[in-house]
Amino acid sequence: MSKSVSSAVKAIDWATIPSKLKLDASTASAVANFRSRHAQAAGRLGTLKEQATTVDFAFYRQVLRNQEIVNRIESSMKSFKPVKINLASQLKAIDAFEGKAVESAKKNVEMVKTELGSLSSTLKNIEQARPTNEISIEDMKTAVPEVEKIVETMVTKGKWVVPGYREKFGDLSIM
Repeated sequence: MSKSVSSAVKAIDWATIPSKLKLDASTASAVANFRSRHAQAAGRLGTLKEQATTVDFAFYRQVLRNQEIVNRIESSMKSFKPVKINLASQLKAIDAFEGKAVESAKKNVEMVKTELGSLSSTLKNIEQARPTNEISIEDMKTAVPEVEKIVETMVTKGKWVVPGYREKFGDLSIM
């Protein structure tokens, strides 16, 4: 991994990504699992790179009395050929995971775009709305004509509290 990529990866605040991007639970857990597997693999790779890869057979010939065992081990080591592993199945699994991740990311992008559109229209409505101190009772009557009838009915019945107000906002009276 290049230095610029590794520095970019270190600069990412991984803990806040799911909440900032509003990822669903499966995507967030997949990202967390992928990140933990990557960290484990990077740690193991670092450990393996630090280990010595050569064996000093001359040292073992000096230390051990049985020279034949050292010779056998040395010949076995020289003749050792690593097994070639077919990685096609692992690569297919990675491609499938990548496909699911891309599909999930596209869904999240569409969801974020929809939400941004909704929020921008709400923001425009808020910016264009008149302040409440500029709204008169006459404006309320023209906007919602049934309010006048409801208020008249409540006044004639002697009701001075809006139904459901206390349940929703609580009783703010001191007494």
